[in-house]
Amino acid sequence: MGEEVRLWKIENLSQLKSLRRSKLDLEERLEGLLHGDVSVLSDDLLVIGRQTQTGFGGYIDLLCLDRNGDVVIVELKRDKTPRDITAQVLDYASWVRDL
Repeated sequence: MGEEVRLWKIENLSQLKSLRRSKLDLEERLEGLLHGDVSVLSDDLLVIGRQTQTGFGGYIDLLCLDRNGDVVIVELKRDKTPRDITAQVLDYASWVRDL
């Protein structure tokens, strides 16, 4: 069970107003935002590829390097089962290991 995160904005310099919750329309939109500013995830990341094709036909959303030179996979998922996500991440990690 995930934690609920709420966002607030300050109005009239003294009042907090809760922002209305809404769904993100497309994974591609979030991917584009993160590609433009990956520091939202971590200051240690450098994007080296977007929609990088793997050796078995999959596409990694964002392929990054951290400050130690380790490869980091950023994969965005919506409406997928944990089993599907785990299988895909394992496939990507095995492909990245051989880079």
